[in-house]
Amino acid sequence: MNLKEIREECWGIARDTALVDSDRLWPTVEMNRYINRTYRHIAKETKCIRDSITPAVCFIQVAPRDYTTVENSDPDYIWLNDPNSWLYHRNVSKNLFDIHPSILAIDECKWTTKQWKLKKVSVQTWQANPWWEQVVGMPTEYATDLTSGKLAVNFRAEDTDTLRLVVRRLPIVNLVNNTDSPEFRLSYHELMLNGILEQMFSKTDAETLNKVKADDYAQKFKSDIDEIKQEETLLEERLRVNYSLDAFR
Repeated sequence: MNLKEIREECWGIARDTALVDSDRLWPTVEMNRYINRTYRHIAKETKCIRDSITPAVCFIQVAPRDYTTVENSDPDYIWLNDPNSWLYHRNVSKNLFDIHPSILAIDECKWTTKQWKLKKVSVQTWQANPWWEQVVGMPTEYATDLTSGKLAVNFRAEDTDTLRLVVRRLPIVNLVNNTDSPEFRLSYHELMLNGILEQMFSKTDAETLNKVKADDYAQKFKSDIDEIKQEETLLEERLRVNYSLDAFR
């Protein structure tokens, strides 16, 4: 379903049959806001948007930096200019990278030119190990701190490569045009409707506010969220190595 179809479906259920916005109880702009709010809520609660190809989200460039260009305010400055540090006057990469704010979870982190993946470790492992800041070598482990929006690797690289992430994320942009469709699976599109209708009947207007209907749609929407979570769990099981063929049946 696209934005227009979702909007018209909800209008139909709510029996808002007006043909122009000036006569509607819930005009187009308002409906789009409800739809996008529900869209983002589903993505956040169920982590059902998977991505491995969007460059701005899934690709991290790792390359050595000229130590003479590192500014005093940079956290690496002290290591690169301390004669007692292993990094003293070395052209190495950063070990801490910003990740896209839409990312909810990282399932996989691998190199582009090297034939293996980095091992995921806990944030506590990264924070408790001072060597992560100083050792020069090819990174083999990573940790993510989604609170601060950072990804850390264990070593400082001396060559150039690109880390490729497989992530769960929020929508990057809102649905705006009538032909725009949610990024998650088509079977989930109808499961947006109860969440939208809950907001429609929560509108504080004499002709639209209906607490009984709003509460009813809220309960139905919770069941919809649970259904998506169950589907995602099943999909995850099928995508594991031992069940990989099932994903294509």
